[in-house]
Amino acid sequence: MPCVRSIRLMCPIAGLVLASSLLAACGSSGSGNETGGSGSTTGGAKGGGAPTSGGAGQTAGGGSSNGGSMASGGASVTGGTGSGGASSGRAGNGSGGVSASGGAHASGGAGGKGSGTGGSGASSGSVGAAGAPSTGGTNGSGLCGGGTAQASDVTIDEASLQQKISGFGVSSAWAGSYRNASDADYLWSTTKGAGLSLLRIRYGDGLSIAKSAASFGVTVWLTPWGMGNNGATGGPYTTTQSNPNGCTGSMPVLSDATGWANTLVTYVQNLKTQGIPLYAVSAENEPDSCGINQTTSYSDAQLATWITTLGPAMKALGVKVMGPETQNACGFSKYFTAIKNSTAAWDAVDVFASHEYGCGTLPTQASISAANKEYWETEVDTGKASGDSTGDGIASALLMASTMHNDLTKPNLNAWHLWWVYNASGNGGCLYDTTTNVWTKRLWVMGNYSRFVRPGWKRVGTSGTAPSGVLVSAYINPANNALSIVAINSNTSAKDVSFYISGSAPCSLTPYETSASKDLGAGAALTVAQSRVTVTLAAQSVTTLAGAP
Repeated sequence: MPCVRSIRLMCPIAGLVLASSLLAACGSSGSGNETGGSGSTTGGAKGGGAPTSGGAGQTAGGGSSNGGSMASGGASVTGGTGSGGASSGRAGNGSGGVSASGGAHASGGAGGKGSGTGGSGASSGSVGAAGAPSTGGTNGSGLCGGGTAQASDVTIDEASLQQKISGFGVSSAWAGSYRNASDADYLWSTTKGAGLSLLRIRYGDGLSIAKSAASFGVTVWLTPWGMGNNGATGGPYTTTQSNPNGCTGSMPVLSDATGWANTLVTYVQNLKTQGIPLYAVSAENEPDSCGINQTTSYSDAQLATWITTLGPAMKALGVKVMGPETQNACGFSKYFTAIKNSTAAWDAVDVFASHEYGCGTLPTQASISAANKEYWETEVDTGKASGDSTGDGIASALLMASTMHNDLTKPNLNAWHLWWVYNASGNGGCLYDTTTNVWTKRLWVMGNYSRFVRPGWKRVGTSGTAPSGVLVSAYINPANNALSIVAINSNTSAKDVSFYISGSAPCSLTPYETSASKDLGAGAALTVAQSRVTVTLAAQSVTTLAGAP
């Protein structure tokens, strides 16, 4: 193995998981070893089948936190009527200033400022066009916009557009059906739960969760482990080899690429008839893992060759191809190079992806975005924090939050996934603890991103120095300039952070906090004045500030 990894316990499942039954949680059986994600004190166990059924599984207040609308921009005040009258309000999400007959409409300035004539309005009864203020300055130049950044501010630069965000998700591998009837809302709802927007499913699993997620508008995509019945190891399209690809032992390798591609085509078509339109199919789960957890083994060259057959088969269905889904950053670079060196393989891959079990943050690969392709993290267990024996608490969730922040701001990843939905206590890669029957704080911290940074949003640049132990990233919706700022405070004390919003500053931002005592709890709206706002971040918390101009 290229890196030391904590043991991940997997339960091979002989049959298809049915929607009406749940798998028993794994004990100590299984095989494979992987480290927990970077920053973990103790690597959480990856593996185990879907859990046994149990209680309702809600944390105190879980699911009942205020979802709230992200948009909190002030409503527009009717524009001045008559000829040349200035609009007296700041345009929000409502209608702009309405002119009776060519009344001028100030360009986003709030009361009083921006008193110049502005551009002329539209014809009688229509929404006035936003004109440039003659004396009001720039950036809204009113109560909400304008102003000057202070030395202590973290500046949010809305004009500095970075990568598109495709979503945040989790895997349902080996768990074909929900544990509780309310689980769908906890996972996918943008008002009751985390609002996850991506689901990674395993070839051969039951489909109850996938059908439900698709009904919420979640993007569902597929990864194969084994090619046998119900995704078991081996299968008719493989041959067993001894010590292949530098591995030790006997394991299956692909021997019939066309047969396997045709089987996947049929599988994808069947899923579509069941209401599960797949977004993408991955070439293989961890092809560099030497057959761990029923995986088929590929060298970097073998995977690139397999992709040249898989690509055309999926493109004919309108389904994207993903690869290489290696174990970590160390393996990714080697497999990425092999794919890039094959013109056919490079052209076939739409989404480059890797897991992050060891070797730190994924490497920056500018050629991916330059080719209009995407770059995803698709599996990780980020471990549990010292003193958090179950791994369910906020300290362990903050380890995950730091990993998410680094992946989004360093290699500019487009999507991020935690390992899986269900597992037993002591795990750092699950959202629901099947021993304590609670949703872990990881669910709600993921919601700080996924509920408020929706697919199609873009990350924007930030500058300035946040307090030690505080990480900040920001995102906007290009369609309406709605803004979400995600601030992580890993300190054991509260921290004040001042923000300056360079661009279309909302008049207010609503904080949504996940901490030891809150699960996306909504606070009182914070007023933005002269583009500046100060927020107090609770100790050991993740807070999203959301609003729209």
